[in-house]
Amino acid sequence: MGNSYKDSKNKILDKSEVIARTVMSQQSFYFSDKCNKNHKQILETMVGAAIWYLPQSNELWTGDISIDALKKLFESDNPKKITLTKDHHFPRKVAAEELFKLDWSTFSSPAEEVLKRYKNIYGRFNFVLPEENKRLVKFQKGSIFTNPEDAYKKAGISLRNITIEQLKQIKNGDHNLIELIFNNKNLNK
Repeated sequence: MGNSYKDSKNKILDKSEVIARTVMSQQSFYFSDKCNKNHKQILETMVGAAIWYLPQSNELWTGDISIDALKKLFESDNPKKITLTKDHHFPRKVAAEELFKLDWSTFSSPAEEVLKRYKNIYGRFNFVLPEENKRLVKFQKGSIFTNPEDAYKKAGISLRNITIEQLKQIKNGDHNLIELIFNNKNLNK
């Protein structure tokens, strides 16, 4: 585990540093009179894309899955073929805007700050169905978005918290577990 773990940790920290440096180097332009709405959108899109390209791992999963996804897994003869989408419940462009608004002089390591925010907020995701993900988009735009819970509520998506082990069992066709999850709302809370 030694070197490959260290290499991957260095790689994500290097990417975080580039994101932090990009934001810091463009911050004065971002807040200047020369930066119009289109400029800001492009900057936020670029930084948001960089955030999206940071490595995604199961540890970033919130443990939440939509109830409709659970139902579809339950009804399927082959649950492994059901497509689940990782929905980052904190929109990338909103994350980028937030980074531009930070006072970077207060952080001893901007790269560590970006990485911490990614692991705790920006990179966190829920599992939803692709069609639910599409419904969420209009409630996750920067001008509308207030928080993940509000976006999900407006999109009509309810979530249930389960473990990664339970998700694996469900994908392997464990119908009894799904019924237990539906009947016991406090299973993992």
